[in-house]
Amino acid sequence: MTDPEAALAYFWHPVCAADELAGTTNGVMGVCLLGQRLVVADLGAGRYACLVDRCLHRSTRLSVGRVDEGAIRCAYHGWRWGADGRCVEIPAAPDVPIPARAKQEAFEIEERYGLLWVRLDGRVPTRIPACPAWDDPTMKVVAGQPYTWPTSALRRVENFVDLAHFAWVHDGSLGRRDHPVPPVPDIVREDGELRFRYLPLALPETSPEAMIGTSDYRMPMPCTVDIAFDIEGMPGVRRHLWMTASPVDSGICRCFWFTSRNDDRDGDDGPHLEFQQLILDEDAPVVCNQDPPELSLDPGFEISLRTDRVSIEYRRWLAELAEAASAPDRVTEVLVGRSEAPRRA
Repeated sequence: MTDPEAALAYFWHPVCAADELAGTTNGVMGVCLLGQRLVVADLGAGRYACLVDRCLHRSTRLSVGRVDEGAIRCAYHGWRWGADGRCVEIPAAPDVPIPARAKQEAFEIEERYGLLWVRLDGRVPTRIPACPAWDDPTMKVVAGQPYTWPTSALRRVENFVDLAHFAWVHDGSLGRRDHPVPPVPDIVREDGELRFRYLPLALPETSPEAMIGTSDYRMPMPCTVDIAFDIEGMPGVRRHLWMTASPVDSGICRCFWFTSRNDDRDGDDGPHLEFQQLILDEDAPVVCNQDPPELSLDPGFEISLRTDRVSIEYRRWLAELAEAASAPDRVTEVLVGRSEAPRRA
């Protein structure tokens, strides 16, 4: 049985919003990614650092220190650590050479979409997932409040593209219980993404903020979903919903998301965010109570049906990535090595 989280270290994941870090008083912030405790730091002039959250001198967390002269200063004895992980100052021994082994593990970090993204293992040439609405001048992009759920990032993503649950969990908001059978879409792999189109059931009454209409799904592997909507009954109106689930630990994820629109650009964002919060509040009781919170790829552990087509394809690709995880070249091949014709039910 393969571990679907085995290859996640090769991918970029957001660990916090840039504004969260900017709002700290000391310029540093403790985060966790794939069970690894990290410190992220704003070094100024658009420069960031990400290190293991531990001073090698006496093991105090660097996240209780501060940024000082473009490096992270430990709060305990003042040792200062640069963005490359090397110690650059030991105040108690200014005339003694800094030990060669005073080098902390450092990780790649980039700002994109107002989020700070970290990659723990750079041996695979992965890229930060696309957010198509971000650079579209016709779209207004609104960031939702990040949320943390006691479920794995992969479970969260799978829920996001589970078409069969709309009728049951989102009765009246995204689906109808008297029409529980979802369409089974054709699914393609393309450019490191799963892609499919969903034609939802028309609802008799929906709010103007509801995202109901022809939906084009893009799933940049492995933890991101972008949905482009042509809104039903509103010609020319386009909206996007983008979400990425960051794997904090095996059974915990922190989700970052945006809702975007090309209509009502000067209007109140509140109702748009409130509709998405309604959907989150409907999902949370079931998704946060999946046992175990980790997603298993053992085909005998859970029962799948034809209407689980998207989930089946997602799990198939995760299994291929997990099996290739020990060999970076094979991960690249699995990720972008081929495109496939649509899979039909």
